[in-house]
Amino acid sequence: MNDKGARAIGSSLDDARLRLSNDGFVVLVGMCEASFVAHLLDVALDRSREVTEALGSRSIGIGSAAGFVEVVQRSPGRWDIPISLSEFGVEDQSLPWWPLVADTLGTDAEHSFSGVVYSDPGSPAQCWHIDSPHVTAEHRSPHALNIMVALHDIPLAMGPTEFARGSHQLTNHLQNSRLVSDELVYQHETTFPEQLVAGSQDEVPERISYPLTAGTCLVFDDRLLHRGLGNDSANRRSVAYFAYRQSGYQENTHFESQRSIYRAGG
Repeated sequence: MNDKGARAIGSSLDDARLRLSNDGFVVLVGMCEASFVAHLLDVALDRSREVTEALGSRSIGIGSAAGFVEVVQRSPGRWDIPISLSEFGVEDQSLPWWPLVADTLGTDAEHSFSGVVYSDPGSPAQCWHIDSPHVTAEHRSPHALNIMVALHDIPLAMGPTEFARGSHQLTNHLQNSRLVSDELVYQHETTFPEQLVAGSQDEVPERISYPLTAGTCLVFDDRLLHRGLGNDSANRRSVAYFAYRQSGYQENTHFESQRSIYRAGG
C-alpha cells in the first residue's frame, strides 16, 4: 500500500485538482463528518432491507442489463442499490466534495446517480474496468466523476477499490486500436493494466489501493481503470457513491435494465 494521494482536500483545491488530473483519482481522508456518515449508512441499510425483501428468491444475473431497476449484481456477491439524493436527504451543492466536482466538471455539472455498493464476505475481486469510455481521440478533462464514501472503516482485507494510477490517460479506445470499448466497460476477463501499454514503451500503471477510515472519499475519473478487490473479511463492506457528469453528457452503462422488482414478472 502506497500512501501518496491520501490526504484531505482542506483548502487545497489546486492539489486535489492536480492529483485527479495526473493520477485519475484523489483520496480525501476524513472528508465527511461522523454524523453524516452514520446518516448515509442508516439510509443505505433501510433501502437494502427493502430491496432484498422485495427481490425475495428471484435470481439475478451479473451486470447492469441482467439486474433490476432497483438492484444490480456488479460481480458475484457485489450488490449495487441506487438511492436518489432526495432519498439520502441531501442536496448536491451542500455536499463536501461539490467544490471539486464543480471545478472539474463545471458549475452546471449534473448528478447522474447515487446509491450504495455492498460487498459480501468471500466475494471475489472484480475484473478491471472503466465506468464510461472516452468520447474523443484526444485526451480531455473528465466528462464524469465518481465519489465513493467509506461508510465504516475498510481495511485491505475487506477489499477496497484498487486503481491503476494514471490509466485514465491510457484507456482511450479511440486512440488505441488494441482496446475495445465494451471490453473496458463490461468487466472483461482479459482487461488488465498491462493491456493498456502492450506494444508500447509506456510503463504499466501502478496498482494501488488504500485502507479507508469511515468518512474518507475516493474521487475518480470515470475513465480510470479500477476494480473492487475481494472481501476476505467476515463482514460486509459498504460504500456509498455519488456520480456526476458534465452538462449534456448522456451515455449510461450503469443501469440498463428496465425491469422492476415491484412489477409482476419483473
